[in-house]
Amino acid sequence: MGSSKWKYRYYCKKCGGITLLTEKEEKACKYCGFKVYPFPEECDKFSDDEYSKLKAYLREKYVKTSAEFDPRLFKYREERHAANMAKLAAEEANKASGKTTSPSGSPKVECPYCHSTNTKKISTLSKAAHTYMFGIFSMSRNSKNFHCNKCGADF
Repeated sequence: MGSSKWKYRYYCKKCGGITLLTEKEEKACKYCGFKVYPFPEECDKFSDDEYSKLKAYLREKYVKTSAEFDPRLFKYREERHAANMAKLAAEEANKASGKTTSPSGSPKVECPYCHSTNTKKISTLSKAAHTYMFGIFSMSRNSKNFHCNKCGADF
């Protein structure tokens, strides 16, 4: 019988993955595809604040002692999870500083007006050409470093 408090939480005996599944979803690990099991009722003694302690408990008592346990898959899942968490933290830090990461991995600046990341740096050559064509009227544009391709703003 599964835990009532952690009703939709499941764990994988093969890789140690812990997942949240609804009643309609297939009961398979999102990491390795192996069958998942509901949290045992003894997990109800853990509070919401002790979730990391609960995960460690489950992995020590039920996962690592299981015949299905694969230590290499466990290690790979842990490393992948750590890499994903680091990537999320970096994205949050970039977002807080007004930058996001583009699919190519290079940082993109967010437009302060429309919040698009479809921006480009205004090159020195472009500034020089604009000054050549428009003279003193280029000064306000040439003080800007980026151009938004969506709304056309320079900032």
